[in-house]
Amino acid sequence: MLIQEKLTIRQFAILAFLGIIGDMMLIYPTLIAYSGNQDAWICSIISQGIGMGILWLQFKMHQLYPDLTLIEICSEVLGKWIGAAVAIAYLFYFLMGAAVCIREVGDFLTTQIYLGTPIRAIILLFVATLGWAVLKGLGTLGRSAEILVPFITLSLVILICCLLPQADSSNLMPFLSTPIFAFISGSVRGGTASYGELIILSMFLPYVTHGVHKRRDMFLSALLGGIMLTSFLLISLLVMGPEQTKHNIYISYILAQKINVGDFIQRIEALLGTAWLASTFVKTFLYTFGFILGLAQLTRIKSYQPLILPTMLLIFAMAIVIAPDILFYTSGIMYPWFDWDFTASIIIPACLILIHLVRRRLKTQRKGEALSYK
Repeated sequence: MLIQEKLTIRQFAILAFLGIIGDMMLIYPTLIAYSGNQDAWICSIISQGIGMGILWLQFKMHQLYPDLTLIEICSEVLGKWIGAAVAIAYLFYFLMGAAVCIREVGDFLTTQIYLGTPIRAIILLFVATLGWAVLKGLGTLGRSAEILVPFITLSLVILICCLLPQADSSNLMPFLSTPIFAFISGSVRGGTASYGELIILSMFLPYVTHGVHKRRDMFLSALLGGIMLTSFLLISLLVMGPEQTKHNIYISYILAQKINVGDFIQRIEALLGTAWLASTFVKTFLYTFGFILGLAQLTRIKSYQPLILPTMLLIFAMAIVIAPDILFYTSGIMYPWFDWDFTASIIIPACLILIHLVRRRLKTQRKGEALSYK
């Protein structure tokens, strides 16, 4: 195996939680409110069930091939050439996922905090840190995530609790007035945009220590992350209303700026920004390491480390050229990205499982016919 160090079940569960939160901490309310309007919080609740179904598909695929990563499963199920084509498509998906996360960091910092800093400088610093983390390996990230997750969780809880006095339930009215197709779109989009991107965890499941609670902890941690996102969406609607939630890409950061408890606790948006950067870094690491690991497995090289530097340079370039500005990203990438998530996390895994089951059924029938003939 290319990776000798194993993740503990707790570390893997934490990575699933941070993978759900990731960059969604800032953009999730806007993404769901775009379709669900004032009923977006209901769409988000329904999307948790859809997300559990997506996770079940991913874990079922792992159970069929417990020692193989997603890239290796594609080749095993679909054969050498078709499997390689699907594997390359997944690798491109991971590469673009990492580039988009890094571009989000660059756009956020240069438009909200470091207004005069060139975006290339921000991206270069992030990529350099990312490359160092990838060089240290998966186990180091798992231990780092254990340290970061209390700070990230506490920051989100503080933000939600401090905004409760400003909540206005009239912002949720009229109740259930969203057109049915928009309501369904918001529900499916919510499940796919958050849980669907956890398909990257299929690259690391073989490197998790065996235990009876692996599936339970993975599902519970992901559900906790989904509940956290739903809470963010609900507080955004209660405080800002559906229209502002829909049209502000960084609505969570704007909410943090509105906190004022007794003229003492205020302007804690830097706390939220730091928590968002930490969770986005973990998600970007998963995409980047998944790409490097999958590329090494596809090309059958003995070590993934020679691929780190070329990958970092490629991701740096992709993060810059992927969009000319933030407006193009929000209108031309963020919403159509749902179709890619849907294909990568639902359609292809479902097809892989179906093909495996059909092949196993045919193999069993042939054995039965051979025995009866004898």
